[in-house]
Amino acid sequence: MKHLISQIEFEQLIGLQDPEPGTVIPDFTVIYFTAAWCSACRRLDIPKLEAAFPNVNWLKCDVDENNYTGGYCGVRSIPTFLIVSKKKILGTLGSSDTQKVGDWIQSNLEVASK
Repeated sequence: MKHLISQIEFEQLIGLQDPEPGTVIPDFTVIYFTAAWCSACRRLDIPKLEAAFPNVNWLKCDVDENNYTGGYCGVRSIPTFLIVSKKKILGTLGSSDTQKVGDWIQSNLEVASK
């Protein structure tokens, strides 16, 4: 899982800034907002989610390292997941339930593919 270090990377993903030459913007990205100290985040089985959705671009945003992007996206608690598809934010989900997160990602994939 790649770390989302800066707001610039996020703005490129949602089309507010032009990406650097040669950068490919994925069709479907899940951003996982977390922090090292978050016990609810540790309950999630992130490797299981990544394995269940291998065609998804996964980004991890540590809110202590990059708090601007979380604030920009309205993240009020962690863990929170945000989905971006074709330069649009499809939605957010705050949950530490791996199954619930997986079901939410699946339903958004189905909507995005229509």
